[in-house]
Amino acid sequence: MREPQLDGLRAIALLSVFYSHFWEENSDLGHIGVRFFFVLSGFLITNILLAAKERDDRATAIIAFFIRRAARIWPPYYLLLAFCGLAAGALQLRMMHQSLPWHALFLSNIWYASHGPEPWALRHLWTLAVEEQFYLIWPFVVLALPARYFLKLCGALILAVVPYRIIALAMGEVELGLALPFDSVDALAAGAALSFLSAKGWSAPRWLVSLSMPIGLAGLVTLTAFETGDFFEWIVIETALLLPLTLIVALASKGRCLAILANRLLSGLGRISYGAYLYHLPVWAVLLALSERFAVIDVSRGPLTTAIAGSLSILIALASWLSLERPVMAWSKKLTSRMAPA
Repeated sequence: MREPQLDGLRAIALLSVFYSHFWEENSDLGHIGVRFFFVLSGFLITNILLAAKERDDRATAIIAFFIRRAARIWPPYYLLLAFCGLAAGALQLRMMHQSLPWHALFLSNIWYASHGPEPWALRHLWTLAVEEQFYLIWPFVVLALPARYFLKLCGALILAVVPYRIIALAMGEVELGLALPFDSVDALAAGAALSFLSAKGWSAPRWLVSLSMPIGLAGLVTLTAFETGDFFEWIVIETALLLPLTLIVALASKGRCLAILANRLLSGLGRISYGAYLYHLPVWAVLLALSERFAVIDVSRGPLTTAIAGSLSILIALASWLSLERPVMAWSKKLTSRMAPA
């Protein structure tokens, strides 16, 4: 599915992450952006898998799925790991070499949960680890599960996250709870449920959209303006915000969200958002090292840092898209199209 408004949502989610990392460290906007990414991922991946389920040769379909996902995710990812491994000393990135095998196996979330925040320049890779762990299991679930149980499973996964968070909070293990893939299953499952419903011709009713708007606004204001504590933020607000996040994806998938999301610049940024997200903290690490060595400008955090690091991340992502990602994706589509039965 290539809906410009969905690409626009990716761009908004990316910019919210930039804001939280480059400008305002204590902002929750970046985390909301990551939740958007998870809902979108669950929605789009399940779209692909539901289409594969209709094919007679499901084994070929699932092999094709994994080939295309690897072609999409791996080339810039491993290129980045190679760069960080080579530049770790110059960039003064602690524990980089010890952590690289974990990142290479998409276990970044487990590394940071068990070893702490270093190396900070790859800390954002926990989200990609969660998605890859999801990809290992979800295709087989979708292909094997009878349709009549699909929404029940998604609902159970969404509901199960609430007691999971309560238990993690009671044990004093919030950081561990956030890092493990179970914490993001609700967003992925919400996107998957939306995909299933959309395939059946479902559209969000007006009353549900109207209900979600005040919930979303109230949650956003509370997160950005008040200190409410882990229980209220992680369990109450994060669960409540799942409804508006999912409905925004539902509307955008049918081109019924804000028209500006389909703007060419915004949707174009969304198309290269994976690379921009992937590169943005290592780009900042390079800028900090240059700033420390030459003492030209302060890029520690703020609007100037956001403009410089964000722009460089986008430019590098564009170059990566044109020279690496798009050619490899085209090759994988050509390869997997030959696997389709005549």
